[in-house]
Amino acid sequence: MKTIRVVTAILITIALASLIGCASGNSNNQGQSSAEQAASASGQSASSVAQPEASAQAASSSAAQDASSSDNQATSSSTAQPETTQLPEKFVILHTNDVHGYLSPSDDCLGLAAVAQLKADYLAQGYDVLLLDAGDVLQGNMLVGFNKGEDVPALMETAGYDVMALGNHEFDYGADVLQQRMDEFTFPTLCANVTVDTTGELFAQPNHIFTLSNGAKVGVFGLLAPTTTTSSLPSNTAGLSFLSGEDLYACAQEQIDELRAQGCTLVVCLGHLGEEASCAPDRASDVVANTTGLDFLIDSHDHLVENTTFANASGAQVLVVETGSYLQNIGVLTFEDGAITEELVAAGSYDGTDAKVAEMVDAAQQKVDEALSEVVGSTAYRLSGDRRPGVRDSETNLADFATDAVLWLVRNNAEDYPDAALLNGGGLRTSIEEGEITLRNLRDVMPFDNQLCTVQVTGAQLLEAFEAATQDTPEEMGGFPQVSGITYTVDTTVPYEKGEAYPNSSYYAPANPGSRVTISDVGGKGFDENATYTIATLNFLAQGGDTYYCFAEAASINYRGIGYVDYEALKYYLQDELGGTVPDVYAQVQDRVTVIAE
Repeated sequence: MKTIRVVTAILITIALASLIGCASGNSNNQGQSSAEQAASASGQSASSVAQPEASAQAASSSAAQDASSSDNQATSSSTAQPETTQLPEKFVILHTNDVHGYLSPSDDCLGLAAVAQLKADYLAQGYDVLLLDAGDVLQGNMLVGFNKGEDVPALMETAGYDVMALGNHEFDYGADVLQQRMDEFTFPTLCANVTVDTTGELFAQPNHIFTLSNGAKVGVFGLLAPTTTTSSLPSNTAGLSFLSGEDLYACAQEQIDELRAQGCTLVVCLGHLGEEASCAPDRASDVVANTTGLDFLIDSHDHLVENTTFANASGAQVLVVETGSYLQNIGVLTFEDGAITEELVAAGSYDGTDAKVAEMVDAAQQKVDEALSEVVGSTAYRLSGDRRPGVRDSETNLADFATDAVLWLVRNNAEDYPDAALLNGGGLRTSIEEGEITLRNLRDVMPFDNQLCTVQVTGAQLLEAFEAATQDTPEEMGGFPQVSGITYTVDTTVPYEKGEAYPNSSYYAPANPGSRVTISDVGGKGFDENATYTIATLNFLAQGGDTYYCFAEAASINYRGIGYVDYEALKYYLQDELGGTVPDVYAQVQDRVTVIAE
C-alpha cells in the first residue's frame, strides 16, 4: 500500500468494548452505541435504546455488492439478526463528501482514481472496506454539470462506492432528473427524512445494512438538510416534505433503533447536515444531542474539515467527521488492533491511481473541454469566488464583476429597466484565476443555468430580504447579498431577532428589519422604504431561494424573465461590453458592502 500521510487523527478508545473483541451477541448491550456500552462498563450512566420491530422500509439487498469480487469485500444483507457479532479485526470505512465534480487530480484534489486505488490498497491488505459518500456528487463544476451528472453513476460504481447519501445539490436539475440518476446508481442512495406529499412515502431508500466477512453487520442511514427547500431552486423540491427539528431527531432515532433491532454491531449516520449556524436546529451536533445508539456520524454540506465529538442524549461522546470538499481529503476510519482512528489522506500525500477510473474521468473531462474550451477573455487579476472569507460573508471582486454583468445584460434586454442587481453569494461557486478566461471558467462560476429576470419590490421588502440574508453574518450564508447599484451596511454587533418562520423554509423572517442592515442607496438615489425598485436577479431568488421569501411574494405579481441564463451574463458582458479584458476597476472590491464586526 502507498504511504499515507496522516493529517489529523483521533483515538476513540471508548468504543472498543463492543466493537472489537467483545463477546458475540451480548444481549444486555443491544440497542446501545459502542460509546454507551463502554460508559456502562465503566460505571457511567448510559440509557439503552428501545428496539422496535424491524420496519419493512429496511434496506434490501437489491443493490448488494458481489461477495465473490474479494474475500474481504463487504457485502450487503437485509436478513434480520437478533444478536450482534463483533467487527472483524481489520475493518476500514473510507468516506468522501461534497465532491462537486472535482474528479480529476490536481495539486489540491486527490481525484476519483485515487479514491478507487486507496480502497483497493486496503482490500489487498486483508481489510473489510466500505466506501461511503455523504452527498453533493451530481452537481458542481462542468465535469458533472455539463450533462447533469450523467457520467457520475458509472464513475462512482467503477471507483467502488458502496453507498451515498443525497445532498441538497443533488436536486439542482430537478427531482425527475435526480430520480433518474438514483435509478442509474447500482448502490444505495440514502435519505430517511424526505417524503413525497402525494403518497406519504419516502423519496429515497432510508437505510442499508452491510454484512462484513465475519458476519458482523454495519447499518447506515441517510439524513438531508431541510434547508434543501431553499438552497436548491424551490420548484425542484415542490411536492416533497423534509423532517426538521424534533421530527428529524425522531426520524434518526427510529433509524438507529431499526438497525439495532436487525443485529447491527455498528450504526452510522451518513448526513448532509452541516454545522453552520444557519443549519440549526438540524445540524449534525443537534441530531447527536437528541438521539442515543449512534456510533458516529459522517457529515457534509458546510465543506468543513471536522473531527470532533458531541455528547448524545445519554451523555456518551459520538464522533462526527467530515473531509472538507472537492476531494481535498479522503476520510479513513480504521477499526484495528484495539483502537478506532479517524485519519485524513490529503491531496499531495498519496499518489495511488486506479488506471480504469483515471481513463474514464479523462474521457469525460475531454468531452467537456472540447465543448467549453472557447477563450472568451482574460484577466490580470484573480477574481475571488472563495467561500469564506469570500462571497458568503463579504463583498469580493468576482461578486462585483458578476452583479455588474447581470445588471448590464438585463438593462439591455428587459422590458422593465432595473435599478440594481442582486445575486446570492452561494451562487458563485469558484474563482477565476489570472490569465485566459474560457467558457468553462464562467460555467464553473455559475453552473446552475438559473434564468435572469426582474422583480419589482418595495424598499421595505428589499430591506427585509437583506436583513434575512445576513442573519448569520459574520458566519457564512449562501444567501449573502452581492449587489450592483446598491450600497449597504451590516452591523453584526446587533443580534438578529427572529420573527415568524418563512413558509416551506427553515429560515425566519426578521422581527425588526433594519436593525442590523442599513441600505444607503439604490440606483444612485437615497434608499426609501416606500419606493418601488426593479431588481435584476435570478429565478432562484425570485422563487424564494435561500432567505428571499419576500421576493417570491413580489414575483408572484411582477416577475419577468429575459431569456438568458446566469453564465451568459458573464460571457456577454466580458466580450461585448469590456472588449474581452477585465478592467482595473475589478482589481479590488468597490466598497458596496460594509460589514461591521465586533
